[in-house]
Amino acid sequence: MRPFTLFLPVYNEEDILEQKVGDLLVYLSSLETLFEIIIVSNGSTDDTVLLGEKIARRHSQVKFFQLPQRGVGRAFKKGFSESRYDHIIFMDADLSADLSFIEKSNQLLEKNVLVLGAKIKGLQNRGIIRKLGSAVFYFSVLALMGLKYVDYAPGAKAYRRDFLRRHSEYIDDFTSFVLNLTFIAAMKKDQIIEIPIACNDRRPSRFNLFHEALSKYNGLLGLKFRQIFGKL
Repeated sequence: MRPFTLFLPVYNEEDILEQKVGDLLVYLSSLETLFEIIIVSNGSTDDTVLLGEKIARRHSQVKFFQLPQRGVGRAFKKGFSESRYDHIIFMDADLSADLSFIEKSNQLLEKNVLVLGAKIKGLQNRGIIRKLGSAVFYFSVLALMGLKYVDYAPGAKAYRRDFLRRHSEYIDDFTSFVLNLTFIAAMKKDQIIEIPIACNDRRPSRFNLFHEALSKYNGLLGLKFRQIFGKL
């Protein structure tokens, strides 16, 4: 099994950060391969930064970075630029996706540049609003871009680092980078695979869902315009 980087973006996660990183360290240590955890706080205003720094001092496998501005894409750009290993696995801070995705996606990156974990295809314990929102966005992407993948949320995705380096200009500051990178990989005929994942996500969102939806659709329309005008 290849060494890998596990990336976690965090925003105001003081209540769960220590517990979740502890859970990760136990699980990752059982895989018997080299790994690192990169945590990037984007605009946290609680004690997340203090806790992250303490965790990094305590565990050599953990790196912690702080960004003053919010934006999961900003955090991801920082995370992959600091990564030591060629396989980069993105998980949400609450670990709502089943941890088995880590081992499965790491293995699949041997032949694919991008692994998409798909909640819609797996067992998902999520609110009805989130399920409907995901389904509507999937059909919107299918209609506008012709992509048949179903999950473009940042969490539970895995990438080859060389692929990210080649296409880093498509990593926006917020959440559209997953769609952008998926479309670019499909256009370049790079290998992509989507696998079902179990997801237990009943926690209230850390973000305004309306603003999050606006950001996603702005990103989708922006991608379509770039395609139309030959900017991709």
